[in-house]
Amino acid sequence: MDMTQVTPQEQSAVDSLLWLQQADAAKDARQGVDRGDKRLLAMATRGSHIPGVAPELVSKAKSVCGVRYLPGSTDTVMGETHLKLLQAAEIYAADYNRIMIDHCLPQ
Repeated sequence: MDMTQVTPQEQSAVDSLLWLQQADAAKDARQGVDRGDKRLLAMATRGSHIPGVAPELVSKAKSVCGVRYLPGSTDTVMGETHLKLLQAAEIYAADYNRIMIDHCLPQ
């Protein structure tokens, strides 16, 4: 990531998502299940988007599984680097949720 063109505001937003560099959705989901934490990850947007969960399951999943907000997620994009990290965060959350939904809402 080229951080030379980043404003101080974007730097702060980017810093809040740097945990993604070491994140592993499958491993993190397994650890959540092992801890008994089957909450799904939501993006902290105006509508609390839950990536990776089929629209027809969102309401049930929220009530049965619970939800926690992905650290650093927001719907305010501070720049190109921040946008790329937000996109990566959404992919991470979708991967995590696809694994977790099977543990929370077994078919």
